[in-house]
Amino acid sequence: MARTTVNIDQAALDGAREALGTDGTSATVNAALRETARRRALEGFDVLRDIDGTPGEVEEGREARHRLLTL
Repeated sequence: MARTTVNIDQAALDGAREALGTDGTSATVNAALRETARRRALEGFDVLRDIDGTPGEVEEGREARHRLLTL
């Protein structure tokens, strides 16, 4: 994990900490980054393809979302 110095809006951090149920700055920032990536991955979620699609279509959707989540 990289160590980085950043300026953080304290009110935004406090709000994120409360919303995410985290303790500490690092845990909150990391959880917020993961949540942002998760939401982005779900933007491309397609019920017809990803649930009712063919096995190949479902796998393709899972792989695309996994790539976004592991950025």
